[in-house]
Amino acid sequence: MPYVPSTRHIDRVRNVIDGRTVRPGIDGTRLASSYRRSLEQYHLDPGATVGPRVLTVPELRDVQHREESFLRASGQCLSRLHEMVREADYCVMLTDAHGVTIDYRVDRERHHDFKRAGLYLGSCWSESEEGTCGVASVLLDAEPITVHRTDHFRAAFTTLTCSASPIFGLYGELLGVLDASAVQSPDERESQRLVNHIVRQSALLIEDAYFLNAASDCWVLLAHRNRHYVEAQPEILIAVDARGNAIAANRRARECVPALAQLPCHVTQLFDMPAERLFDAKAARGFVSLRLHDSGAPLFARVRPPLLTHVAKPPRSASRGDTATSPTTQSATPPLTDDDALERDRILAAMNAAKWRADAAAQALGISRATLYRRIARLGIKPPHKC
Repeated sequence: MPYVPSTRHIDRVRNVIDGRTVRPGIDGTRLASSYRRSLEQYHLDPGATVGPRVLTVPELRDVQHREESFLRASGQCLSRLHEMVREADYCVMLTDAHGVTIDYRVDRERHHDFKRAGLYLGSCWSESEEGTCGVASVLLDAEPITVHRTDHFRAAFTTLTCSASPIFGLYGELLGVLDASAVQSPDERESQRLVNHIVRQSALLIEDAYFLNAASDCWVLLAHRNRHYVEAQPEILIAVDARGNAIAANRRARECVPALAQLPCHVTQLFDMPAERLFDAKAARGFVSLRLHDSGAPLFARVRPPLLTHVAKPPRSASRGDTATSPTTQSATPPLTDDDALERDRILAAMNAAKWRADAAAQALGISRATLYRRIARLGIKPPHKC
């Protein structure tokens, strides 16, 4: 295995920080900033050759328990991704939003080599601990990246190549990172372009699987600009409550439907069709043709009813009293019942106590993070910095 002497790697890092070596492009800017933080803020040693911190079995089990819904949604995609990259001698890792590896795939005969390199269950890849690496860069910037060999801050990882991509939840929150890593890879950085693309596409599939699982108590609109893909590969997912309010949307939906930038909003603000017609029994069995209000662009869709029968009442069109569609009201949230108000106060208290860290607040409330996010959207709760 090729190895870069520590002193030579330290000089390389210093040259980047001091501006004597400049890698063009956005990734070069990201790496230089990360090098500087790793050295000056976290006081890490670029010459260190010790592997990453690894959680104990009980610690890892606790993290995996908190991420149960995330793991359930990602398992099949993780296996498919590994099948695509295994011949090039890659392993595949899934981390949570703190950089802890909670699931991975690796060929059995290569298990020892990857573990020795730190690519293992429970390994921790935050920038504050490991410096510049694929997972840490994605956690900070929420953008895909390939960190190739000596791009890594620490000498321990200069033989690795890591292509990583963010995975987002229902409301745009960062759930974790999908990463494909090779212990040995071709020297050319361009050789990683295909793996990076595959990882990005796989991350989107995990997002959609998570979305459909987490929105089980909502009506879900599954749409595509090409009707032939609606059934097998919908690109747009929108969760709608019984009032006809779109309360969550996947990444592609937010890109294609600008009105989804402000949630919740009523479906009649998005499409040229009354909610009763869009979500009637016929629509739930077949396809509907839609046009976007803002652009008139066509969409083809099908509707998945709630998987929980107690919320299966079809959404209704907006009336004059619906605050979600009134142009004169600033709040898109319907008037709260007494029970809703108590629930809102309880969630606000938990979020404030947890300093608006959703995982800690959800644990204190005894609910999953996905459930917490759904209730936050339904009750119109916004973080202090967004009020």
